[in-house]
Amino acid sequence: MNNRIPITCMLLGSVAAASAAALAADNGALWSEEFNQDGPPDPLVWTPAIGNLQVNNELQIYTDDPSNVRVEDGSLVLTARRRESGIITSGRVRTEDKVMFQYGTVEARIKIPDLADGLWPAFWTLGNDISSVGWPRCGEIDILEMGFSGALANGEANRRVYSTAHWDIDGNYASYGESRAVGVELDEDYHIWRMEWTPISIATYIDGERVWIIDISDPDSFGGHEFHAPHFLIVNLAVGGNFPGIYDRNAITAPLPAEYLVDWIRLYDNGHTILTGPGSVRPCPGDITGDDKVDGADLARILAAWSTDFAPADLSGNGRVDAADIGLLLGVWGKCP
Repeated sequence: MNNRIPITCMLLGSVAAASAAALAADNGALWSEEFNQDGPPDPLVWTPAIGNLQVNNELQIYTDDPSNVRVEDGSLVLTARRRESGIITSGRVRTEDKVMFQYGTVEARIKIPDLADGLWPAFWTLGNDISSVGWPRCGEIDILEMGFSGALANGEANRRVYSTAHWDIDGNYASYGESRAVGVELDEDYHIWRMEWTPISIATYIDGERVWIIDISDPDSFGGHEFHAPHFLIVNLAVGGNFPGIYDRNAITAPLPAEYLVDWIRLYDNGHTILTGPGSVRPCPGDITGDDKVDGADLARILAAWSTDFAPADLSGNGRVDAADIGLLLGVWGKCP
């Protein structure tokens, strides 16, 4: 999402993609954000962006107002809207210093808005050392980006998906990205986005179809040590700027207000995953619904997910929802530290 120009393709090598099943050592998520509690995003996990970030010539101003950023009906809702003054506001949240991970399989269920012309949704990561080393030395991984000017020109705004890595080579900016056009309009429903990140490679997928892969197995060869360090998650809906190639807010023709919806985000262990940060620890074991108490609503979630691998209800961490989870739930009934 930073310093967007037409993508510089630096092919680092062809890597065979491993399947999600092969990467996942455990079917239960190490961490998940289910967005079950209406209101602002959980402050233990998410920090909202405020103001004009002065990046990429973007046109929006970010706020933490519920009209731009909220959790509602089981989804994170980021809304871009045009105010009476003509300014455009939107939402952006990040897990910096709260939930960080190095390697892992990340999945998210997302519904984009109609992008044409001018909306730029993204689901991505930055190295957690950005505050000390800056960008691009921190490294960036774009799992989902859409709304590129080339896709707009070809009538593919809601079908062409982009993934890109950005990093530093001896003080110089480097990037490698690819795109894929899918056969459906992605703004019409939710879809599953996935990143598989190991010490060998990073790959991204949309509904199981690979978008992009990069070989990171020899970071000395391309300066990519940024991809062997902790990253944090970002979800945002930008408007205009370098990626869409639109710099006049009056040229934004996408329907506004526009809602960018995230149903859930889950991080799975692939045998290499390192998860850190205070937001990565469930503050109240047993509180599956996120309402700060352990009660019948949480028991109902366990029963509804019985014998599945629904991570939030897998309190025992054994990879399935079963009697062990009910036992743990009853042990903390009514309590929340």
